[in-house]
Amino acid sequence: MKLLKITLVIIVVGILYLSLTPTETLTVGNDKISHFIAYSCLMLNIGLILLPSFKKLRVGIIAVLSLGCLVEVIQHFVPGRFMSFGDVIANSIGVGIGCLIALLFYKPIQRWLRKVKI
Repeated sequence: MKLLKITLVIIVVGILYLSLTPTETLTVGNDKISHFIAYSCLMLNIGLILLPSFKKLRVGIIAVLSLGCLVEVIQHFVPGRFMSFGDVIANSIGVGIGCLIALLFYKPIQRWLRKVKI
C-alpha cells in the first residue's frame, strides 16, 4: 500500500508538471494518447488504493475526472497551452480503462504486493 501512495504522488505531480508548464513548442505526435495513458495510470493507482470500497472508488473517479477538467481550464491561462475538449475526452476514457483494470486485477495485484512486502 505504501508503494501505491508513493506512486500516486509521483503520477499526480508528473501530470500537473507536464500539463501546466508553459511551452513555446507544439507537442509532436498525438497528445491524446499521452492523456489517455496518464489518466489510466492515475485511475489504476487510485483504484488499487480505494478498492474494495465501491463508494470510495466512485469518489475517486469523480476526483480524477474533476482534476482532468480543472487542468484543462487552467491551461487556458498558461502561455503556450490551451484548453481542449478532446483532452478531456481522452482523460475520461483513460479513467474508465484504469478503473476497469483496477477492478479486474485488484486481487492479484494486492496479493503480489503483499508477497513482495511493498
